[in-house]
Amino acid sequence: MKHLLITICAVCFSFTAAVAQDNATSEKKATTETKKLSSSEKKEADLLEAFKTAGITAEEQVKVRVIVDESTAFYKALKADASLSEEDKKAKSKEYSNDVRNPKLNEVIGEAKSKAFREAQKAQKEAAAAAKQ
Repeated sequence: MKHLLITICAVCFSFTAAVAQDNATSEKKATTETKKLSSSEKKEADLLEAFKTAGITAEEQVKVRVIVDESTAFYKALKADASLSEEDKKAKSKEYSNDVRNPKLNEVIGEAKSKAFREAQKAQKEAAAAAKQ
């Protein structure tokens, strides 16, 4: 009788531990998805703040978003290119900014707003870097 009772208790404890581990894994996955969601929300909020700071109108925002999306795609592809060294990646990134992205922004929103927009984004990037430290 004792053995049966001990065996039943051991099985119950094992089952409880297994269920608790499954719940912990589910919570970790949910937390990771929340972080990803909040990261994209943060990027959107930062972009809207940069638009507001630079005084960019709704029509201009649509055009700037296209340029920002193109730039993001380029930078992601550049980052994924394993054949380039870090120095080459930085050089190509700077070249792209100076030769493609900035002239497009100047054309769409004007030089003054473009400069204000880039400075707002730079300030946000520096603030994020300082917050990580």
